[in-house]
Formats: sequence, C-alpha cells, structure tokens
Amino acid sequence: MKNFKVINETEEYSDGKRFSIIRAKLKTPEDKEINWSYIKGRDGVIVIALDEEKNIYIKKEWRLARKGFLWELPSGYIEKEKPSIKDIKDTANRELQEEIGLKAGYLKILSSFFIMNHSTSKFHIILATKLRESSLDKDEHEIIQTEKVSFDEAYNKLVNKQIPNAQILIALSLLKEYLNKKKL
Repeated sequence: MKNFKVINETEEYSDGKRFSIIRAKLKTPEDKEINWSYIKGRDGVIVIALDEEKNIYIKKEWRLARKGFLWELPSGYIEKEKPSIKDIKDTANRELQEEIGLKAGYLKILSSFFIMNHSTSKFHIILATKLRESSLDKDEHEIIQTEKVSFDEAYNKLVNKQIPNAQILIALSLLKEYLNKKKL
C-alpha cells in the first residue's frame, strides 16, 4: 500500500496548552486531494499508586465533559511536547503529590498507548510504589477527594458505579495482571 501525502497542515484551534485541532490537506494514493483533521495533543500519565498492603489511591474530581464528579486514578498532562522517560516519571510524581499528597520512590511504566487513531496524544500507565507523604499545591481548579482502597473497591467505584473512561479500564486491567503475577 502506498502512503497518503501531506500537502499542508494548518492549526484550526488551540487551547494554548494541551491540544490543537489540525486540518490537513492530503493526496491519496489514487492522486485525489482530501481534507482530514486530527488532534495534536500533549502526552499524559495515569498513575496507579500501590502501597505495601496492595491498596491503591483513587480520587474524585469534577470533569467538565461529564458535568459531574468522577472517580479516577491520579492523572495529568506532561508539559514537554516530546517527553523523555524521565519527564514521564517526573510528571507522574508531580501529579501524585498534587492530587493525593504522596511521592513514589519507584515508578514503572506499565504501558503506553494512543488515546485514539485521530490524536497524537499518548497516555502512559505508571505503577508507583514505595510511597511516602509529600505534597504540592493543587491546580487552582482542582477540588479533589481521595481514598485508599483495595483493588476490588477501586474497581467498583471506577467501573461499576460510573461509566469509566478507556484509560481507567486499561490501567485497572494492567494492575489486575500485575497483582496476579505477584501472587504466583
């Protein structure tokens, strides 16, 4: 198969920080010109803070797109456009400190994935262990409730009692696999 050729790209909208909508003019392998759009966005982290008793920390935060408070895992966007592994892990620790008042002594990237095929954003699922108290100021818009719960309680709140987002489903599936391996 031949690739499409990008003729040009223009930024249709930008929020100035996290994402832009890009409009592209393309030439198909059959030599037709078409228009296409995609979202150019920052990468993000979703953090699974796991303590020595195998409890995890979850948060409840208000989300505009859903018009309500939702249970989530600590998460946030990476400030650098092309982050290194260190940038990813530093962001995970920053989000832990801002959102649940903990810092990890050990961080492991369990998986990275694109949020959809029409976006450049990747999310990185981070396992955070060796937790200790350490806090940073929350973002000005954040009103957060946190809880330390077992995996089953977290799954119930994040999946059964609300419609989950894809990142939560992926993160909890990876955590379940991780916990099952630890039992062997």
